[in-house]
Amino acid sequence: MSTINVLRYSALGLGLVVGFKTDWSLRSAAKRKKQELEYQEQVKLIEEARAEYAKLYSPMIAKQGNVDFEDPNLDYAAVIMNAVTSLKST
Repeated sequence: MSTINVLRYSALGLGLVVGFKTDWSLRSAAKRKKQELEYQEQVKLIEEARAEYAKLYSPMIAKQGNVDFEDPNLDYAAVIMNAVTSLKST
């Protein structure tokens, strides 16, 4: 009779140990997954912020297009004033 009780309580103890180990590993996996999701959300927010910053502070494109310095009719004063006004607007 005592052999049966020893086996019974050994099985109970083994079941408890396996249950606690399984519970611990599942909680650990859920915690890691939660941390990974939070990290991915932060990366997404950083990428959105970078895109918004690039959109707001992008270098100004010249409105006249390309300036041909070889052109004999080029108005240097207008080119310089355009450059100054573009610097003031930023």
